[in-house]
Amino acid sequence: MWRDINAGTYKPSRSVAFIVFKPVQREVFAADFRDRVVHHLIARKIEPLLEAEFIDDSYSTRVGKGTLYGIRRVEGFVRECSAGYTQDCYVMKLDIRSFFMNISKELLCSRLETFLREHYRENDREMLLYLLRETLFNCPEKNCIRRCPVSDWKGLPRDKSLFHSDGKHGLPIGNLTSQMAGNFFLSPLDHLVTEQWGVPLYGRYVDDMVLVHPSREHLLAVRERIREWLTANGLTLHPRKMYLQHYSKGIPYIGGVVKPGRKYISNRTVGYFQDTLEYYNRLAQEPGYVETHGEEFVSSVNSYLGQMKHFATYNLRKKLLLGGGIAPGWWKVIYASGHLEKIVLKKRYTARTRMQRSMHREIVSYQLIKKEAV
Repeated sequence: MWRDINAGTYKPSRSVAFIVFKPVQREVFAADFRDRVVHHLIARKIEPLLEAEFIDDSYSTRVGKGTLYGIRRVEGFVRECSAGYTQDCYVMKLDIRSFFMNISKELLCSRLETFLREHYRENDREMLLYLLRETLFNCPEKNCIRRCPVSDWKGLPRDKSLFHSDGKHGLPIGNLTSQMAGNFFLSPLDHLVTEQWGVPLYGRYVDDMVLVHPSREHLLAVRERIREWLTANGLTLHPRKMYLQHYSKGIPYIGGVVKPGRKYISNRTVGYFQDTLEYYNRLAQEPGYVETHGEEFVSSVNSYLGQMKHFATYNLRKKLLLGGGIAPGWWKVIYASGHLEKIVLKKRYTARTRMQRSMHREIVSYQLIKKEAV
């Protein structure tokens, strides 16, 4: 790969395409390992420059600025705008229709090249621009490996799939470079909203925008400006995904619900957690399963508990963990820790301990056979 890059002959390899169904049905392309190395090479070189360009309140694919950070920021926006929940303020959420699938590759690359020629000062700039072009103009849908049946694409709208793109638009969901490029593409809009259009209390997670302001009419006027900017850049607002309410109604945003003075986890996330518990409870009925799959179960459950502990969910966690949500068989190998913030696998059931016991049995068996032979 190093030789290919230096010779200017590097080309992306085949990607793996598959469908995920949670939180919604979505097409994902997993790049080949060597291409992911290139993606990280690009990211390491341009990320510091992009960080200086982005506003503080774009939350996707940025260190320390994930969904929990975004939810806390929105909670702070409402508290500030309403003067501690004593004045009226309104919250508007907007969504871009099929964002990744409608990004113009030509427009994106042109802007990135202009930006890097202005800000990137290292002597490998031409190599970096070459790798960016090869990555962003790649059409993985033309030579991919499908890792799930074609029937899984049934029900996915045409404008949500690269298989129906014209090759000039669309970035593959699943690539690190796609996430960074998407943030960069919308960065000018972020600056317009916060610096020129009078809505400093604004945040964006990928294409999910939230605006907080005392005036409902002002928010509607800004929505039209956003619509015009998106149209000029080949994108459109989703006609059915517009939310405008008084803050007291509650704000569903990126997996949480923000209400005055408190925040809750979304019902959808809770539902996924319950589905996960039911899945593992069924498997626990198989003889010997809980004794050999404890680490997998603990890892899966703790991924949900790690998110839930940041919300007002103690009673919910108590109900899910201790109220019959976990099959009795699992409690043979686990226990709950702290304020039900995680579960812990008992030491004797860890893979390391099981391997040590197995090795010990083999040694003892070998010694007995050797003794009998003598």
